[in-house]
Amino acid sequence: MVKGLGRLGSALCMLILLSPLGMSENPTADDAPQIIIDQNQGLFVNSNLNISGTYIDEDLPLSLTWKIFNGLDLIDEGDMIDSLTETVDSHESNRDSWGYSLDLNFSSYVPCSCLLEIRAVDVNNQIYVAQLILFSQGEELSQLAPRIIFDNTPEQLTGTVAIHTIAMDDYGLTGAEWTVSNSSEIAMSCIQSWIESPESVQWYNMTSLIPDANPMWSFDTTAYDDGEYSLIVRAVSDDGLTSPCACMTVGIDNHPPTARIDGPTEMNETTGMIQFDGSGSSDQYWGREGLVFLWVLDGGPEGQIIESGGDYRTIEVDAAQSGHYTLTLTVADNAGFSDMISHQFNITNLAPIARLSVGGQHLEDGDNITLVDAPQWLIECGGSTDSDNDKPGLICTWYIDGEPLMTGWERQMQKPDDLSSPHTLMLEVADSDGATDTITVTFGVQGTHSDPMYNDELGGVGLWALMIIIAGILVSISLVIILIRLYSNHSSTIPKWKG
Repeated sequence: MVKGLGRLGSALCMLILLSPLGMSENPTADDAPQIIIDQNQGLFVNSNLNISGTYIDEDLPLSLTWKIFNGLDLIDEGDMIDSLTETVDSHESNRDSWGYSLDLNFSSYVPCSCLLEIRAVDVNNQIYVAQLILFSQGEELSQLAPRIIFDNTPEQLTGTVAIHTIAMDDYGLTGAEWTVSNSSEIAMSCIQSWIESPESVQWYNMTSLIPDANPMWSFDTTAYDDGEYSLIVRAVSDDGLTSPCACMTVGIDNHPPTARIDGPTEMNETTGMIQFDGSGSSDQYWGREGLVFLWVLDGGPEGQIIESGGDYRTIEVDAAQSGHYTLTLTVADNAGFSDMISHQFNITNLAPIARLSVGGQHLEDGDNITLVDAPQWLIECGGSTDSDNDKPGLICTWYIDGEPLMTGWERQMQKPDDLSSPHTLMLEVADSDGATDTITVTFGVQGTHSDPMYNDELGGVGLWALMIIIAGILVSISLVIILIRLYSNHSSTIPKWKG
C-alpha cells in the first residue's frame, strides 16, 4: 500500500477524475450557482436603495431569497426570483446569467449596522450565499457597530490556509479577531450565520499583509486534530465596539485516507461478473462519505478500464475471460489527500472434458469397438463439457488414423476403404482459450481384419466364439470330476452279518 501521495498524487488523481475517461458518473458538469452583487461593501444608505446583480448557473434556481440582519436580529426578508431577467452575456461555457433587482427602503431600518444576505438554491440543491455590508444612520446620529463577513473561505481546510475577511464600520475598514472552537455548544449556535461572542475562548488579532486592506490571517491547521470546528471572527472598531460574530463550520483534514480492496485472488473462468469492494476504504476521522473512488483495471482483452466517482465503492469485472489482472484503487478525500492500493487476481480457464459417442454408444479413451457393417456411422461430441461461458463455443475436431478430417458436434463417419487392419478415431475438443481434451478409440468393421476382436490363428473365429469354447471345456471338466466322486462313494466295502 502506498500512503500519503501528497499534492502531486492528489493532483494527478483529480486530473484523471476530471478527464473524459473518468467522467462516467456524470458527463455533464453541474457547478454550484454564483451570485454577483453590483454594490460595494460598506455602502452608507440614507433612505432608498436599489440592489442589483447577476445570478449565474446552468438553469434558473429553485429559490432566490433575501434577508436583512441588524446586529443579530432578522429584520426583513423576501423572495426575489420573479425579478430574474435573462441576460445576453454568458460568463462561463454552458452557463447562463440572469440579472436581478431588489428595492429597499432603509427609513424603517435606521439606525442600522446591517447585512444583506442573498441565498440561491439550484435544481440539485446546491447553495450559494452572497453578503453585503450596509450602514444607515437616519436623522439621529448614533454610534454604529462594525460588521464582518468571511470572504471565500473554504469549508475543508488542510495545512496552512489564508483566511480572508471583510471587516468594516461606517467609517471604513476596521480591525478583526478570530478564534477556533470544537465546543459542541458553540457548534449548535453556529448553525446560525451570526452569534454573540462566546465565552471562554481566546481571541487572536488578524493582520493585513497590505496596508488599508481587509484583515486576514494564516491559519496553521496542523496544530489541530482532524475533525469539525467552529471558525469564528468578529470585527473590532477603533473605539472598541465589536460586531456580531460571523461563524462557520469547517472541517480540518491533514491525514490521507486508507484505500482497501476486498475480493478474490483466484477464480475459475465462468459466465457472470466478479465484484470487488472498496467500501472498506476510509478516512481517519471523516469516514468514507466524502471519498472519491478511482478504479483502474489492467490485463483484460479490452485494454485498460477506468471508472471513477463518489458512488463507485465497488466495481464488477467480467469473469468470462481468463488471464492475470491488476486492479488499482485510488481514494481521494475532500482535502486533496489520496491513497492507492493494487490487487492482483487470476481468472483460470477450465479445460474442456471431451465426450465421444459412436452410434449412440458412449466411449472412453482407449476403448475398442466393433462396428456393424454399414456405409457410415453417426459420431457425436455433444456430451462434452466446459464452463458455461466456453461451452457454446467448443470446437470438435475429428481425426481418422491421426489425420484431421472434419469438425462439428455431429458428423457421419464413412466406412474406411481399407479393412485389412483396425483404425483409430480421435476426438479433440478445444475452447476459446485454446485448452483441449482428447479421446482416442480403436474401431473396425465386424467380420473383417479391421475388427479389433479379429484373430487369424482362430481362422476368423472371434473372441466371443473362443470364450464360448473355453467355457464349454470348463463345464465338461467339472462334470467329469463330479462323476468320479460319485463312483468312489458307491465302491465302499459291503458290511457282513454274523449268523
